[in-house]
Amino acid sequence: MEEYVTRSEFEQFKKQIEQMTEPMRAINVNVASQDVINRLDELKQDQTQELKTVSDTWLETLQDHYTEHKKGISDVKTVLSGHSKFFEEHGKRLAATATKEDLAALKAAQDARFDKLEATQEQILKLIQKNAGE
Repeated sequence: MEEYVTRSEFEQFKKQIEQMTEPMRAINVNVASQDVINRLDELKQDQTQELKTVSDTWLETLQDHYTEHKKGISDVKTVLSGHSKFFEEHGKRLAATATKEDLAALKAAQDARFDKLEATQEQILKLIQKNAGE
């Protein structure tokens, strides 16, 4: 007896066979043409040149600012040096300036001299009057 397979049984069998086979691995081969390679090299050179230009510009700007700041600091040092000399001279003048205590001592000495001068003047006047009366 021969067995016949129905169409649906055959489709089912076919699906089972297809599922049992191993899927074939996909192979990806990237092949670049010489034009693409040349263009990539050009882009790399352009980027390198642009980076160098930006870097050089940045360094020049940094150097300019450094030079400006260095000059500014030098100017500040010059001004401070002048102020230092001024304050040194001012300090000498302050040291030579009389204090309240100095003025009080000077006044006391002056008052003592005036007192002596008055006493001497009185003695002279008495002697003059005594000699004039004789």
